[in-house]
Amino acid sequence: MNEFGSLDGRLQRCLAERGISDATEPQRIAIPTILSGEHVLLVAPTGIGKTEAAMLPILQKLSEGKSEGIRCVYVTPLRALNRDLLHRLREFCDALGLRIAVRHGDTPQSERTAQSKNPPDIIITTPETLQIMFTGKNLRKHMKSVRHVVIDEIHELAEDERGAQLSVALERLADTAGEYQRIGLSATVGSIEEISGYLAGRGRKVVTLKVSAVKDMNINVESPPADKVDQKLAERLQTDAKHLACMKRCRDLVETHRSTLFFVNTRDSAEALGVRYHLWDENLSVGVHHGSLSKTVRIQMEDDFKSQKLKALICTSSLELGIDVGSADFTIQFNSPRQVTRLIQRVGRSGHRHDATSYGTIVNTSPMETAESLVISRKATIEELETFTIRENPLGVLANQLIAMTLSQPRVDKDWAFEIVTRAYPFRRLLRADFEEVLRLLSDLHMIWNDDDSFRRKTSGRKYFYDNISMIPDERTYLIREVSSRGVIGTLDESFVASYAEPYATFVARGRTWRVVEVAEEEVLVEEIMEIGATPSWVGEEIPVPYEIAQEVGAMRRLGAFDIYPADEHAKEDVRRWIEAQETFHLPTDKRLTIEQGDGVMVINCCFGSKVNETLAKLIASLLTARFGESIGVQAEPYHIVLETPRNLKANDVLRVLRETEPETLNHLMRLVLRNSSYLRWQFIHVAKKFGAVRKDADYKMLNVSRLIDVFEHTPIFEEAIAKTLWENMDVGTAANVLQRIQEGAIEVETGPISPIGNEAIGNRQALMQPRRADKTILSALKTRLMSEDIILVCMNCRTQKRGRVESLPERIKCAKCGGVVIAAIRPYAKKELSILRKGAAAEDETKALKKIYKNANLVMAHGRKAVMALVGRGVGPDTAGRILARYHIEEYEFLKDILEAEVNYARTKRFWD
Repeated sequence: MNEFGSLDGRLQRCLAERGISDATEPQRIAIPTILSGEHVLLVAPTGIGKTEAAMLPILQKLSEGKSEGIRCVYVTPLRALNRDLLHRLREFCDALGLRIAVRHGDTPQSERTAQSKNPPDIIITTPETLQIMFTGKNLRKHMKSVRHVVIDEIHELAEDERGAQLSVALERLADTAGEYQRIGLSATVGSIEEISGYLAGRGRKVVTLKVSAVKDMNINVESPPADKVDQKLAERLQTDAKHLACMKRCRDLVETHRSTLFFVNTRDSAEALGVRYHLWDENLSVGVHHGSLSKTVRIQMEDDFKSQKLKALICTSSLELGIDVGSADFTIQFNSPRQVTRLIQRVGRSGHRHDATSYGTIVNTSPMETAESLVISRKATIEELETFTIRENPLGVLANQLIAMTLSQPRVDKDWAFEIVTRAYPFRRLLRADFEEVLRLLSDLHMIWNDDDSFRRKTSGRKYFYDNISMIPDERTYLIREVSSRGVIGTLDESFVASYAEPYATFVARGRTWRVVEVAEEEVLVEEIMEIGATPSWVGEEIPVPYEIAQEVGAMRRLGAFDIYPADEHAKEDVRRWIEAQETFHLPTDKRLTIEQGDGVMVINCCFGSKVNETLAKLIASLLTARFGESIGVQAEPYHIVLETPRNLKANDVLRVLRETEPETLNHLMRLVLRNSSYLRWQFIHVAKKFGAVRKDADYKMLNVSRLIDVFEHTPIFEEAIAKTLWENMDVGTAANVLQRIQEGAIEVETGPISPIGNEAIGNRQALMQPRRADKTILSALKTRLMSEDIILVCMNCRTQKRGRVESLPERIKCAKCGGVVIAAIRPYAKKELSILRKGAAAEDETKALKKIYKNANLVMAHGRKAVMALVGRGVGPDTAGRILARYHIEEYEFLKDILEAEVNYARTKRFWD
């Protein structure tokens, strides 16, 4: 049967002109169902025609009847998807005489005005812009004609607060337009019932259509051996032999394929790899793509990749979604993707045709990464996917939506508002008492007028709404601007700028290294240089490892069964040797937890995943801190917890916590622990902003967060901050189950000295646990960097200047012109210092200038302290503070240490001091 045969002849001609004669599987199963008017959730891999499967039958329906107003709303999570959709659908719409338009934050005002006066039949938008559309009188009238809503990449939206916000908007739209057909398009996920419930809301039935994601997918796992021959290249690229071996293997894979998507898990990893490839070979056609690069740079990278100017694009989850990047024929995943669904989505981006096999390889830098990749690959091949649940009753979103309602009507009936909100899936179990409590708080905060049976808009509420349309947490960002071209390269988070971006500092962006010329109020001015700089950090980077993945890695250690995993023999042998190296120690597995004690450090090896280990880490550190009266540094990872311990703390003290903590009290204990944690402080400020209790542009460093928490402790703001922190960072339910199994003996606990696996855990945290004295590697790297520094030598006698490198200087330096030996060494870009040494400067001017430099030195010292204190709220400890002070040439480390320790004490349970 030809499903296209039921479509309008004009649509069939458009398809034929594109060379499309046969429907893909999603189109075969979806087109008849959507034409019948059912609500549909279509779950299928990226790149096999989901968009056409949804829109062809909708276009058919729209062409059969004419009416005024917006008749179809297409919602996407990304503006970049909007561009692609407009391009893909415009030809179909033109053939049928339908009008289609995009509306989002970048849409020009003239175009918005035109849409308001003469609305398109189909509008493509984002969840945030849909919120704004309710506030316009004309747009609200046009939306009364809506008969179809399509939500693209619905799995991306449903899991977070943007999705909760959208779900209420969908119910408001149903109240405005009447019931309309709902279509959800989702990539392969493990919780289809949750997504279906989210799409339906209360009282509707959704038909779920699913297409397998892995029947034409080929995945391999590799762990390339290190080659000592490349040691010199490894030193030049400031990496180790194993990482270089992985980079070489990835380069080989790129060069043997036409177009390769090169996935990494974080933006800093993308930048670190990008800059090393370009330093290795400037002619290597590899680009970098992630969300913190400017829109212009991202579009350029996408276009260059589609046109095959770039053979590979190093990217993050920014390219997991359905953005059109052309015909990629291969996917590389650098180290474990952490989750099965991510691997399927990423590998599915290659072979981007419905009849093509998708090929992908995971290249790993360590046995731990390899073991995790083996597990994820096996699960992917049989579609054993992670499950998730949608968070219920996010009160910050509720506050946002109640204020939003006041902007579209003069008086909002409370019963009507409660009915609308509770029809949305995330709020289906919302209690009326919690609803009323949020209204009372908003009234106290002067966001609304709260009457007996209704609530009304206040002027401050309107400003709040437009400041808080987005539910994404706010962190101030700085533009990165190239000083000569004035072009914008990307953005940096405030935390990175505050701690690192000073003049002459270097960092990596867009796979290139940049030197800071100036830090302005809203931007960082930079120039490009040819060396390796620091890799920026960005908020919300790490992908959590699920409990089920970590447990199977533990089971692999215990059973030693490798035949069921898709990998080359070297990768399997790598993991086998890694496990054998542990044979004289207790091996941590899915059924065994080990506690290993060293000098001032303790490692708990536990295969429970990111969120469970985070929960246990907070529990252990807080109870032991209370018992011993000393702070305990803690860092949790998916397979271990590392504690920086007082010398009188023993392994049995940790064991006692695990065996004596009653599992049913864990939720209450974690609420108490979070009360004074840095986790809660950051989350509390975000939630307070979303309620309007704190201005959006308020500076975190200037707020007395402890005082704010005291004031709002018994309000929905505090409850929401606690609930959100527990939801996003921890898994109290599973952790309680783990405690129960430990106490019942189902999970055995062994103690002993630090093992090879324990040493890996400590080594992985080198950035957080610095040696007391610099070791040979550190000194060697420092020497190499110092010797390659450029300097200007200025003779203090005749003022002659000479530029050169430190490594080229003779043992005894003297002026080549006058023979003078009093020589000043100045950084090349230190223009102020050079100006006071220029030839012919009057003595009195020179004296004044030198006094100015002395004064500036004191200012630098003050700024150094300011920078340190600015980092206090982010958990920076005394050792890191010392390094920052050293960078500012400030010596009185001990003077500030007591102050710093007092200020940062609350953050010690969050992480180790660097």
